[in-house]
Amino acid sequence: MTVGILGGGQLGLMLAEALRKLDTPVLVLEPDDEAPCAQRLAGVVEAPLDDARALTDFFSRCDRVTYDSENIPSAPLAPWASKLAPSLEVLRVSQHRAAEKTFLSTHGFRPVHFAVVTSSDSLHEAVRRFGLPCIVKSSLGGYDGKGQFRVRTEEDLATLPSNGGEWVLEEVLTLEQEVSCIVARDAAGRAFTFPVFENVHTAHILDVTVLPARVDVALQDEARRVALDLAAALRVVGLLTVEFFVGAGRDGQRRLFVNELAPRVHNSGHVTRQACTVSQFDVLARITSGVPVTPPELHPGGWCMGNLLGDVWLAQGRTGGPLDLSAWERFPQVVDVYLYGKREARPKRKMGHFVVHGATATEAADLARAFRAALMQG
Repeated sequence: MTVGILGGGQLGLMLAEALRKLDTPVLVLEPDDEAPCAQRLAGVVEAPLDDARALTDFFSRCDRVTYDSENIPSAPLAPWASKLAPSLEVLRVSQHRAAEKTFLSTHGFRPVHFAVVTSSDSLHEAVRRFGLPCIVKSSLGGYDGKGQFRVRTEEDLATLPSNGGEWVLEEVLTLEQEVSCIVARDAAGRAFTFPVFENVHTAHILDVTVLPARVDVALQDEARRVALDLAAALRVVGLLTVEFFVGAGRDGQRRLFVNELAPRVHNSGHVTRQACTVSQFDVLARITSGVPVTPPELHPGGWCMGNLLGDVWLAQGRTGGPLDLSAWERFPQVVDVYLYGKREARPKRKMGHFVVHGATATEAADLARAFRAALMQG
Protein backbone atom coordinates (compact mmCIF):
# COMPACT_ATOMS: atom_id res chain seq x y z
CA MET A 1 0.00 0.00 0.00
CA THR A 2 1.53 3.29 -1.16
CA VAL A 3 -0.27 6.54 -0.36
CA GLY A 4 0.21 9.51 -2.64
CA ILE A 5 -0.17 13.15 -1.63
CA LEU A 6 -0.91 15.83 -4.21
CA GLY A 7 0.87 18.88 -2.84
CA GLY A 8 3.94 19.07 -0.67
CA GLY A 9 3.27 21.94 1.72
CA GLN A 10 3.36 21.78 5.51
CA LEU A 11 0.06 19.87 5.64
CA GLY A 12 1.44 17.26 3.26
CA LEU A 13 4.62 17.06 5.31
CA MET A 14 2.85 16.36 8.60
CA LEU A 15 0.58 13.82 6.91
CA ALA A 16 3.61 12.09 5.39
CA GLU A 17 5.20 11.89 8.84
CA ALA A 18 2.05 10.23 10.20
CA LEU A 19 1.98 7.74 7.32
CA ARG A 20 5.60 6.82 7.89
CA LYS A 21 4.85 6.00 11.53
CA LEU A 22 2.66 3.25 10.09
CA ASP A 23 5.43 2.12 7.71
CA THR A 24 3.20 3.17 4.82
CA PRO A 25 5.26 4.20 1.76
CA VAL A 26 4.54 7.78 0.70
CA LEU A 27 4.91 9.52 -2.65
CA VAL A 28 4.41 13.28 -3.01
CA LEU A 29 3.78 15.26 -6.19
CA GLU A 30 4.88 18.88 -5.75
CA PRO A 31 6.07 21.46 -8.31
CA ASP A 32 8.11 23.62 -5.91
CA ASP A 33 11.56 22.31 -4.99
CA GLU A 34 11.55 24.59 -1.93
CA ALA A 35 8.25 23.29 -0.53
CA PRO A 36 8.40 21.70 2.96
CA CYS A 37 8.09 18.12 1.64
CA ALA A 38 10.81 18.72 -0.95
CA GLN A 39 13.09 20.06 1.79
CA ARG A 40 12.63 17.18 4.23
CA LEU A 41 11.39 14.04 2.48
CA ALA A 42 12.64 11.56 -0.04
CA GLY A 43 10.04 10.31 -2.48
CA VAL A 44 8.99 13.71 -3.82
CA VAL A 45 8.23 13.95 -7.53
CA GLU A 46 8.85 17.48 -8.76
CA ALA A 47 6.28 18.29 -11.44
CA PRO A 48 3.25 20.50 -12.00
CA LEU A 49 0.03 19.14 -10.52
CA ASP A 50 -1.63 19.22 -13.96
CA ASP A 51 1.21 17.53 -15.88
CA ALA A 52 -0.41 14.55 -17.62
CA ARG A 53 2.76 12.47 -17.90
CA ALA A 54 3.73 13.09 -14.27
CA LEU A 55 0.20 12.31 -13.07
CA THR A 56 0.12 9.06 -15.02
CA ASP A 57 3.38 7.91 -13.46
CA PHE A 58 2.39 9.18 -9.99
CA PHE A 59 -0.98 7.40 -9.89
CA SER A 60 0.50 4.21 -11.30
CA ARG A 61 2.76 4.03 -8.24
CA CYS A 62 0.04 4.80 -5.65
CA ASP A 63 -2.81 2.70 -4.26
CA ARG A 64 -4.63 5.62 -2.64
CA VAL A 65 -4.14 9.36 -3.22
CA THR A 66 -5.16 12.34 -1.12
CA TYR A 67 -4.27 16.04 -1.25
CA ASP A 68 -3.08 18.80 1.05
CA SER A 69 -5.11 21.58 -0.60
CA GLU A 70 -8.41 21.83 -2.44
CA ASN A 71 -6.89 24.54 -4.67
CA ILE A 72 -5.42 22.05 -7.14
CA PRO A 73 -6.53 21.41 -10.74
CA SER A 74 -9.30 18.83 -10.54
CA ALA A 75 -10.03 18.18 -14.24
CA PRO A 76 -6.69 16.39 -14.94
CA LEU A 77 -7.41 13.95 -12.09
CA ALA A 78 -10.52 12.46 -13.69
CA PRO A 79 -8.82 9.32 -15.14
CA TRP A 80 -7.75 8.27 -11.64
CA ALA A 81 -10.82 9.35 -9.68
CA SER A 82 -11.25 5.89 -8.15
CA LYS A 83 -8.00 6.30 -6.20
CA LEU A 84 -8.80 9.69 -4.67
CA ALA A 85 -9.82 10.10 -1.03
CA PRO A 86 -11.76 12.28 -0.52
CA SER A 87 -13.35 11.85 -3.94
CA LEU A 88 -13.00 13.98 -7.04
CA GLU A 89 -16.59 15.19 -6.57
CA VAL A 90 -15.80 16.39 -3.05
CA LEU A 91 -12.76 18.20 -4.40
CA ARG A 92 -14.78 19.86 -7.17
CA VAL A 93 -17.46 21.07 -4.77
CA SER A 94 -15.08 22.40 -2.14
CA GLN A 95 -12.71 24.23 -4.51
CA HIS A 96 -15.42 26.27 -6.21
CA ARG A 97 -17.28 28.71 -3.98
CA ALA A 98 -20.38 28.92 -6.15
CA ALA A 99 -20.65 25.12 -6.34
CA GLU A 100 -20.00 24.86 -2.61
CA LYS A 101 -22.66 27.41 -1.61
CA THR A 102 -25.15 25.87 -4.02
CA PHE A 103 -24.51 22.39 -2.62
CA LEU A 104 -24.96 23.62 0.95
CA SER A 105 -28.18 25.43 0.16
CA THR A 106 -29.65 22.64 -2.00
CA HIS A 107 -28.99 19.98 0.64
CA GLY A 108 -30.45 21.95 3.54
CA PHE A 109 -27.26 23.14 5.19
CA ARG A 110 -27.22 26.78 6.22
CA PRO A 111 -24.68 29.01 4.47
CA VAL A 112 -24.83 32.76 4.80
CA HIS A 113 -27.26 34.47 2.43
CA PHE A 114 -25.51 34.53 -0.95
CA ALA A 115 -25.87 35.14 -4.67
CA VAL A 116 -23.85 33.78 -7.59
CA VAL A 117 -22.59 36.18 -10.26
CA THR A 118 -21.77 34.47 -13.55
CA SER A 119 -19.20 35.66 -16.08
CA SER A 120 -21.99 37.06 -18.26
CA ASP A 121 -23.32 39.28 -15.46
CA SER A 122 -22.15 42.73 -14.48
CA LEU A 123 -20.46 42.35 -11.10
CA HIS A 124 -21.15 45.96 -10.16
CA GLU A 125 -24.84 45.72 -10.99
CA ALA A 126 -25.16 42.39 -9.20
CA VAL A 127 -23.69 43.90 -6.04
CA ARG A 128 -26.13 46.80 -6.19
CA ARG A 129 -29.05 44.36 -6.52
CA PHE A 130 -27.74 42.22 -3.66
CA GLY A 131 -27.34 45.22 -1.39
CA LEU A 132 -24.56 46.81 0.63
CA PRO A 133 -22.64 46.00 2.69
CA CYS A 134 -21.56 42.63 1.29
CA ILE A 135 -18.53 40.40 0.76
CA VAL A 136 -17.45 39.71 -2.82
CA LYS A 137 -15.48 36.48 -3.29
CA SER A 138 -13.99 34.89 -6.39
CA SER A 139 -15.35 31.41 -7.03
CA LEU A 140 -11.92 29.89 -7.58
CA GLY A 141 -8.56 30.17 -5.88
CA GLY A 142 -9.48 32.01 -2.69
CA TYR A 143 -7.80 31.19 0.63
CA ASP A 144 -6.41 33.23 3.53
CA GLY A 145 -8.43 36.20 2.32
CA LYS A 146 -7.25 36.08 -1.29
CA GLY A 147 -9.86 36.99 -3.89
CA GLN A 148 -12.12 38.69 -1.34
CA PHE A 149 -13.45 42.23 -1.17
CA ARG A 150 -15.58 43.91 1.47
CA VAL A 151 -17.91 46.39 -0.20
CA ARG A 152 -19.52 48.96 2.08
CA THR A 153 -20.01 51.98 -0.19
CA GLU A 154 -20.26 53.02 -3.82
CA GLU A 155 -16.60 54.06 -3.56
CA ASP A 156 -15.69 50.48 -2.58
CA LEU A 157 -17.76 49.22 -5.49
CA ALA A 158 -15.62 51.22 -7.90
CA THR A 159 -12.51 49.28 -6.77
CA LEU A 160 -13.91 45.88 -7.75
CA PRO A 161 -12.44 44.09 -10.78
CA SER A 162 -14.25 44.87 -14.00
CA ASN A 163 -13.25 41.65 -15.74
CA GLY A 164 -15.47 38.59 -16.02
CA GLY A 165 -15.31 35.39 -14.06
CA GLU A 166 -17.66 33.89 -11.53
CA TRP A 167 -18.19 35.50 -8.12
CA VAL A 168 -20.13 34.84 -4.94
CA LEU A 169 -21.76 37.65 -2.97
CA GLU A 170 -22.35 37.12 0.74
CA GLU A 171 -24.16 39.10 3.37
CA VAL A 172 -22.07 40.66 6.12
CA LEU A 173 -22.76 39.04 9.48
CA THR A 174 -22.64 40.53 12.92
CA LEU A 175 -19.94 38.05 13.75
CA GLU A 176 -19.42 36.66 17.26
CA GLN A 177 -17.04 33.76 16.73
CA GLU A 178 -15.60 31.39 14.17
CA VAL A 179 -15.36 27.68 14.82
CA SER A 180 -14.44 24.58 12.86
CA CYS A 181 -15.11 20.89 13.14
CA ILE A 182 -13.09 18.11 11.54
CA VAL A 183 -15.00 14.92 10.77
CA ALA A 184 -13.33 11.65 9.85
CA ARG A 185 -15.17 9.05 7.79
CA ASP A 186 -13.81 5.73 6.57
CA ALA A 187 -14.71 3.64 3.51
CA ALA A 188 -17.38 1.75 5.49
CA GLY A 189 -19.14 4.98 6.43
CA ARG A 190 -18.04 4.95 10.07
CA ALA A 191 -17.59 8.55 11.16
CA PHE A 192 -16.66 10.68 14.16
CA THR A 193 -15.60 14.23 14.84
CA PHE A 194 -12.76 15.93 16.62
CA PRO A 195 -13.63 18.45 19.34
CA VAL A 196 -14.93 21.75 17.99
CA PHE A 197 -12.14 24.32 17.53
CA GLU A 198 -12.49 28.02 18.28
CA ASN A 199 -10.61 30.04 15.67
CA VAL A 200 -9.49 33.65 15.79
CA HIS A 201 -8.46 35.25 12.50
CA THR A 202 -6.42 38.37 11.81
CA ALA A 203 -6.56 39.88 8.31
CA HIS A 204 -8.36 36.71 7.10
CA ILE A 205 -5.50 34.44 8.27
CA LEU A 206 -5.89 32.05 11.18
CA ASP A 207 -4.12 33.55 14.18
CA VAL A 208 -4.88 31.11 17.03
CA THR A 209 -6.98 28.01 17.57
CA VAL A 210 -8.29 27.39 21.08
CA LEU A 211 -9.44 24.15 22.73
CA PRO A 212 -11.85 23.57 24.34
CA ALA A 213 -13.79 26.06 22.23
CA ARG A 214 -15.25 28.87 24.31
CA VAL A 215 -18.63 28.46 22.65
CA ASP A 216 -21.87 27.24 24.23
CA VAL A 217 -22.31 23.49 24.23
CA ALA A 218 -25.51 23.55 22.16
CA LEU A 219 -23.71 25.25 19.27
CA GLN A 220 -20.82 22.80 19.52
CA ASP A 221 -23.24 19.88 19.38
CA GLU A 222 -24.92 21.43 16.35
CA ALA A 223 -21.58 21.95 14.62
CA ARG A 224 -20.67 18.30 15.13
CA ARG A 225 -24.04 17.11 13.81
CA VAL A 226 -23.78 19.32 10.73
CA ALA A 227 -20.21 18.19 10.04
CA LEU A 228 -21.23 14.53 10.25
CA ASP A 229 -24.26 15.11 8.01
CA LEU A 230 -22.14 16.97 5.46
CA ALA A 231 -19.55 14.20 5.34
CA ALA A 232 -22.34 11.66 4.79
CA ALA A 233 -24.03 13.78 2.10
CA LEU A 234 -20.71 14.10 0.24
CA ARG A 235 -19.81 10.43 0.90
CA VAL A 236 -16.42 11.53 2.17
CA VAL A 237 -13.69 8.97 2.68
CA GLY A 238 -10.98 10.74 4.66
CA LEU A 239 -11.35 14.06 6.45
CA LEU A 240 -13.71 16.97 5.97
CA THR A 241 -13.14 20.24 7.80
CA VAL A 242 -16.24 22.40 8.14
CA GLU A 243 -15.71 26.05 9.00
CA PHE A 244 -18.58 27.88 10.70
CA PHE A 245 -19.59 31.42 11.60
CA VAL A 246 -21.51 32.17 14.79
CA GLY A 247 -23.45 35.39 14.38
CA ALA A 248 -26.50 37.14 12.99
CA GLY A 249 -27.41 37.97 9.41
CA ARG A 250 -29.72 40.61 8.03
CA ASP A 251 -32.68 39.10 9.87
CA GLY A 252 -30.94 39.64 13.22
CA GLN A 253 -31.20 35.99 14.36
CA ARG A 254 -28.16 34.42 16.00
CA ARG A 255 -27.26 31.19 14.23
CA LEU A 256 -24.52 28.81 13.22
CA PHE A 257 -23.68 29.30 9.52
CA VAL A 258 -21.57 26.98 7.37
CA ASN A 259 -18.77 29.07 5.84
CA GLU A 260 -16.41 26.78 3.92
CA LEU A 261 -15.47 23.14 3.41
CA ALA A 262 -11.93 21.78 3.28
CA PRO A 263 -11.63 18.05 2.44
CA ARG A 264 -8.24 17.60 4.07
CA VAL A 265 -6.17 18.12 7.17
CA HIS A 266 -6.58 21.70 8.33
CA ASN A 267 -4.59 24.51 9.95
CA SER A 268 -7.01 24.59 12.89
CA GLY A 269 -6.34 20.89 13.50
CA HIS A 270 -2.60 21.28 14.13
CA VAL A 271 -3.37 21.49 17.84
CA THR A 272 -4.62 17.88 17.79
CA ARG A 273 -1.03 16.64 17.61
CA GLN A 274 -0.64 17.50 21.29
CA ALA A 275 -4.18 18.12 22.58
CA CYS A 276 -5.81 14.86 21.48
CA THR A 277 -5.12 11.16 21.90
CA VAL A 278 -4.93 10.85 18.10
CA SER A 279 -4.18 13.70 15.69
CA GLN A 280 -5.94 14.68 12.47
CA PHE A 281 -2.84 13.51 10.58
CA ASP A 282 -2.82 10.11 12.29
CA VAL A 283 -6.51 9.60 11.53
CA LEU A 284 -6.14 10.42 7.82
CA ALA A 285 -3.01 8.25 7.66
CA ARG A 286 -4.98 5.32 9.08
CA ILE A 287 -7.94 5.79 6.73
CA THR A 288 -5.76 6.02 3.62
CA SER A 289 -3.62 3.07 4.79
CA GLY A 290 -6.62 0.87 5.57
CA VAL A 291 -5.82 0.79 9.29
CA PRO A 292 -8.69 0.89 11.83
CA VAL A 293 -9.42 4.34 13.26
CA THR A 294 -10.51 5.34 16.75
CA PRO A 295 -12.20 8.57 17.88
CA PRO A 296 -9.94 11.16 19.52
CA GLU A 297 -10.24 12.27 23.12
CA LEU A 298 -9.18 15.68 24.36
CA HIS A 299 -6.44 15.75 26.97
CA PRO A 300 -7.20 17.74 30.16
CA GLY A 301 -6.58 21.47 30.44
CA GLY A 302 -6.62 24.21 27.84
CA TRP A 303 -4.78 24.24 24.51
CA CYS A 304 -3.90 26.85 21.95
CA MET A 305 -2.17 26.66 18.58
CA GLY A 306 -0.61 29.88 17.29
CA ASN A 307 0.52 30.42 13.72
CA LEU A 308 4.02 31.74 13.09
CA LEU A 309 3.94 33.96 10.02
CA GLY A 310 6.87 35.45 8.16
CA ASP A 311 6.23 38.66 10.10
CA VAL A 312 7.88 37.03 13.14
CA TRP A 313 11.10 36.40 11.18
CA LEU A 314 11.04 39.94 9.77
CA ALA A 315 10.56 41.37 13.26
CA GLN A 316 13.76 39.58 14.24
CA GLY A 317 15.54 41.06 11.23
CA ARG A 318 15.59 37.74 9.40
CA THR A 319 14.49 36.99 5.86
CA GLY A 320 14.43 33.23 6.39
CA GLY A 321 16.37 30.39 7.92
CA PRO A 322 16.34 29.52 11.63
CA LEU A 323 14.19 31.51 14.04
CA ASP A 324 15.63 32.82 17.31
CA LEU A 325 13.73 30.75 19.88
CA SER A 326 15.57 31.94 22.98
CA ALA A 327 12.30 33.36 24.39
CA TRP A 328 11.03 29.79 24.71
CA GLU A 329 13.01 29.47 27.95
CA ARG A 330 10.52 31.83 29.63
CA PHE A 331 7.46 29.88 28.40
CA PRO A 332 7.56 26.28 29.62
CA GLN A 333 3.88 25.99 28.75
CA VAL A 334 4.85 25.97 25.05
CA VAL A 335 4.94 22.23 24.40
CA ASP A 336 5.83 22.29 20.71
CA VAL A 337 7.28 24.58 18.05
CA TYR A 338 7.09 23.24 14.51
CA LEU A 339 8.87 25.15 11.73
CA TYR A 340 8.08 24.25 8.14
CA GLY A 341 11.51 24.86 6.61
CA LYS A 342 10.41 27.49 4.12
CA ARG A 343 13.44 29.44 3.00
CA GLU A 344 11.93 32.88 2.42
CA ALA A 345 10.02 34.78 5.09
CA ARG A 346 7.32 37.08 3.76
CA PRO A 347 4.55 38.99 5.52
CA LYS A 348 1.51 36.77 6.17
CA ARG A 349 3.30 33.65 4.92
CA LYS A 350 2.77 30.63 7.18
CA MET A 351 6.23 29.57 8.32
CA GLY A 352 5.41 27.43 11.36
CA HIS A 353 3.20 27.03 14.39
CA PHE A 354 3.42 26.34 18.11
CA VAL A 355 1.18 24.76 20.75
CA VAL A 356 0.62 25.93 24.32
CA HIS A 357 -0.88 23.94 27.22
CA GLY A 358 -2.50 25.85 30.06
CA ALA A 359 -4.87 25.24 32.93
CA THR A 360 -7.74 26.69 30.87
CA ALA A 361 -8.37 27.58 27.25
CA THR A 362 -8.18 31.30 28.01
CA GLU A 363 -4.89 30.91 29.85
CA ALA A 364 -3.45 28.96 26.92
CA ALA A 365 -4.60 31.63 24.46
CA ASP A 366 -3.11 34.43 26.55
CA LEU A 367 0.21 32.58 26.86
CA ALA A 368 0.28 31.93 23.11
CA ARG A 369 -0.03 35.62 22.31
CA ALA A 370 2.59 36.48 24.92
CA PHE A 371 5.02 33.92 23.54
CA ARG A 372 4.68 35.15 19.98
CA ALA A 373 5.11 38.77 21.12
CA ALA A 374 8.29 37.75 22.93
CA LEU A 375 9.61 36.09 19.78
CA MET A 376 8.97 39.25 17.80
CA GLN A 377 10.90 41.32 20.34
CA GLY A 378 13.94 39.16 19.68
